[in-house]
Amino acid sequence: MDRKKLPIGISDYKLMISEDYYYVDKTDFIRQIVEDGSLITLLPRPRRFGKTLNLSTLRYFFEKTEGNVFRPLFKDKSIEGWKDFDKYQGKYPVIMITLKDCKADTFEGVLELLAFELQSEFIRHKYLLDSPQIEKAYISVFEAIRESRATETQMQNSLGMLSTMLTDYWGMPPLVLLDEYDTPIHVAFDKGYYDRMIGFMRNFMSTVFKDNTDIFRGVITGILRVSKESIFSGLNNIDVDTILETPMCTSFGFTQEETDRILDDYSLGSYKEEVKEWYNGYLFGGETVYNPWSVLSYINKGGVLAPYWVNTGSDVLLRHLLADGPAQIRDGVEALIQGDPVRSVINDKLAFPDLLAKPVNIWSFMLFSGYLKAYDPILTPEDLTEYTLQVPNREVKTVFRTIIQSWIDGGPVKNDRLERMLQALDENNMPIFQRLLNDFVVNTLSYYDTSGRDPEKVYQAFLLGMLVSTGAYEISSNRESGLGRYDILMRPRNIQKRGIIMELKLYDPMFDKSVDDVLDSALQQIEDKQYAATLHAAGVTDILQMAITFDGKRVWIKTRI
Repeated sequence: MDRKKLPIGISDYKLMISEDYYYVDKTDFIRQIVEDGSLITLLPRPRRFGKTLNLSTLRYFFEKTEGNVFRPLFKDKSIEGWKDFDKYQGKYPVIMITLKDCKADTFEGVLELLAFELQSEFIRHKYLLDSPQIEKAYISVFEAIRESRATETQMQNSLGMLSTMLTDYWGMPPLVLLDEYDTPIHVAFDKGYYDRMIGFMRNFMSTVFKDNTDIFRGVITGILRVSKESIFSGLNNIDVDTILETPMCTSFGFTQEETDRILDDYSLGSYKEEVKEWYNGYLFGGETVYNPWSVLSYINKGGVLAPYWVNTGSDVLLRHLLADGPAQIRDGVEALIQGDPVRSVINDKLAFPDLLAKPVNIWSFMLFSGYLKAYDPILTPEDLTEYTLQVPNREVKTVFRTIIQSWIDGGPVKNDRLERMLQALDENNMPIFQRLLNDFVVNTLSYYDTSGRDPEKVYQAFLLGMLVSTGAYEISSNRESGLGRYDILMRPRNIQKRGIIMELKLYDPMFDKSVDDVLDSALQQIEDKQYAATLHAAGVTDILQMAITFDGKRVWIKTRI
């Protein structure tokens, strides 16, 4: 028997069905959206779990066309048995926009990509321009969007305007589908234009989803529920169905039954246990599901077990969160790699700038991004829900073995040179300490690390990661002492030994007179802010003040006793 083509990278439902690709029937998702009753539904799910395909399925089911041309696409699908099939199928206009490819180094670059997405959708509805029902005031804006020359304000208002025009034309409000809404926000945070992107997206979404009577339903997908500056403010009718919720829990990902069936269909049924170890283990609403991208890729490669999902997107943000975050996160990751669980409260309302504020936020980001699974919820005395967290499967564990392990095992923390560097620090041998520190920076940190957002934090986290390996000191950072907050403080467990205070400064050749000036400024700050007060209070009398100044991968050190 001829086997069907595997839909690798296919996210258009019409193409998948009409071209007879192998399809795991998820059409009951349509019924769930309707019967759920929510006007606006936000569905955060990890990447590559079928979000775009499911929205495409909704589009072709509901979209009203001359002759209802999409009805045959649902023949013999599970949704055909739904009692309200005829009531809803082919009865509504549809707006569908995907932002999954709206990634650029600048805000203007993202707007340009978004303009192309809007252009495509407006061209799809160009018949509206020939309708006498359409307000003349809309025509010029419609044309500007269709020709990709709309202003930023016109783009922000575009979906709201289009929903009104469709309502006027068809006599009924449209279904509005917004796919991967947080992709440009994620990229904006990484590239440094987060606030501008948040402002744009708040207006872009509110014009169509907030208090809009010209909408039948709205369905939004993404990875996270972004809460910064109330991007969803005023959407009192929104229902958020995260991976922790029960509704629609099997609409994304493959169930055990679905996975077994497709493996049997491609003569790989004897490898079910191996596939389960590699790609199973995600918990959506208490249901265990497989990563569909990985399962399909495994079959497509003829049964080769490999980490397919981890190579589909950027893990840069995760790497930085682990490098810049508190030491307890890195300790927790080490435990996870060894197969041990960690416990944490989960925050489902994340804001990118606040990710480093609490370990809870980092664990939550990792969970919703697909790097962890959560189970065994327990209500804390503060009425928060705490979960047990674990790595879901072998595939995801490769992330921790490569990206994260590079900071833990592959970095300087278990290295003979580190011992020599710490010895030099203890002996106040600054030439040796500076040379070894420079070596670690050159060989471990990337240019992206040292030239991106908040390079001071990168260096601070890097130093902390090395220093915590010495048991002779209690290491702390960013705590109040004297009249301010020090960067790093090393309190000797033996108070007869020397305590150390480190102040980190960025050297900018465009604004700073010299490296020595920056170093002297850092030393003076230690003195003026009385950072040594904590050490004095602990009985430490021998204190080394250290200024560390950096420019990219170059490091300079100056000390004062």
